[in-house]
Amino acid sequence: MYTIQKAKTEILQAIKQAAPPGFVPSIEDLETPPDQKMGDLAFPCFHLAKSLKRNPAEIATELAAKIGPKGFIAEAKAVGPYVNVVLNTKAFGEATYAEMKELGDEYGTSDVGADKRLMVEFANLNSHKDVHIGHLRNLFVGQAAVNLLKATGYDVVPVAYINDLGLHVAKSVWGMKTYHQDEEVKPENRIAFLRDVYVEANAKLEEQPALSAQVTEAFRHLEDGRGDELALWKETRDWSIEFLKEVYDELGLTIDHWYFESDVIGKTRKIIEDLIKRGIVKESEGAWIVDLQDEDLGVNLLIKTDGTMLYNAKDLGLAMKKEEDYHPTRSIYVVDERQSHALRQLFATLKRMGFERELQHLSYEFVTLEGGAMAARKGNVIRYEDLRDELLQEARRETESRHGDWTKKKIEKVTRAVAFAAMRFSMLKQDTGKKIIFNLKDAVSFEGFTGPYLLYTYARIRSLLKKAGRKKSKHTTATLTHPVEHHLIIALANYPEVVFDTAQKLEPAMLCQYLFDLAKTFAEFYANVPVLTREGIELSERLALVKAVGEVLAHGLDLLGIETVDEM
Repeated sequence: MYTIQKAKTEILQAIKQAAPPGFVPSIEDLETPPDQKMGDLAFPCFHLAKSLKRNPAEIATELAAKIGPKGFIAEAKAVGPYVNVVLNTKAFGEATYAEMKELGDEYGTSDVGADKRLMVEFANLNSHKDVHIGHLRNLFVGQAAVNLLKATGYDVVPVAYINDLGLHVAKSVWGMKTYHQDEEVKPENRIAFLRDVYVEANAKLEEQPALSAQVTEAFRHLEDGRGDELALWKETRDWSIEFLKEVYDELGLTIDHWYFESDVIGKTRKIIEDLIKRGIVKESEGAWIVDLQDEDLGVNLLIKTDGTMLYNAKDLGLAMKKEEDYHPTRSIYVVDERQSHALRQLFATLKRMGFERELQHLSYEFVTLEGGAMAARKGNVIRYEDLRDELLQEARRETESRHGDWTKKKIEKVTRAVAFAAMRFSMLKQDTGKKIIFNLKDAVSFEGFTGPYLLYTYARIRSLLKKAGRKKSKHTTATLTHPVEHHLIIALANYPEVVFDTAQKLEPAMLCQYLFDLAKTFAEFYANVPVLTREGIELSERLALVKAVGEVLAHGLDLLGIETVDEM
């Protein structure tokens, strides 16, 4: 049990003793006051007042009067219908320091998920296409989920499922065969070539819809593993997979296993044959479906009238393959909100098959540009490489303007950290249920709610500690009397619960907001409380506080997948 949880337990015990007999308060009742000046924790008296048929403000006044300073409690006071509690800076702070020192890098983690295996499926991009800015939210939300779940003790298996045999692939292969037969493509131009061919194929099909029959034929050949399209598909597929692995490696994605749509075709066919025999899959006007209308999910179309399988069919094969390989107790699908209906159909179909595992959709809204939504089929996207290079250029310009005396190697190290922090944080700081309108200038800013601002705060902390030299930090709190020092200690103590809540809700924005608030509080501390100008125990205690803030910032950023630097 962390110190913050011990403090909450003490508060509940004090309230229980002060309240009429039989009343049992719950830890879920405790809230954080809207203003730090009001106190550190608050207990609302509405429920108790209702049962006693009395005014909640009067109840709060009576309870607060009976609660004196003891243990972690420094003061209890009535604020309207709430009992607000101020924690003892010395007792609470030193207990927090002690557990931070004891746990080290494990501070903030928990073992709630011990002996439970989870699978997180993300990074499910398509072969024969670009990686663009719209994909980044999936990659970063998925990786953050993996990191957070591991931090709470789960055995996490991160996997990617690559759509290397969908209709878009058939269009690309058909386009290459029809319009670019025997064309030589230089290695450095391969991905751009595939992108352009896909856009060209879609344009041709819009102009001449009758050509779609040729694409359908190519699609059937690819699914059946025959025809002269197969060799071209294999070659260009290899180009795509190599490119995806390079991007995933650059972004630090920890994928344990790669699944491919082409590998589950055979298993899917056998599953559907079995489901037909069991009466779960039925024929409907030449197509094969699962009727889910009694669950208000409509019809789950698995095989079209032309004989080609849809994604939901192949997802059945994938689910069974993942079960055979890893036996996860829960599978988490990181897929954008637009696929919610399809996933509900998939989960309902698996349930009818007798699949017992827990299935969860971690959804997120899509990314748009200020000019509107993107569409890969029309080429209206910002490619990952272009975004990366623009961010690097902007970060490099900013770094060079600040540090003209730095070596090129040092500038490049910081430039890279700033650019990737900007990219990642901008995709994680927004609630997953809200759309992101991406703005490059805002993302790379060294001020405000951005990744570079958090890096800058950490670098400032490292600079302070470096200037202090060999002066030792002392993990006591006798001289930490400024209100902002108290607020920093409370924030540090809250970190384990923030990590736990963020992991349980799989909402990285919660951790982003906490880290930003911590950085802002530290900025207030830095502006109002002298550190290096003090001597003796006062200096030692403030150095310890500075160091502790730096450790939590670094740990939290690491969970988000952001690398820190010591200078900026």
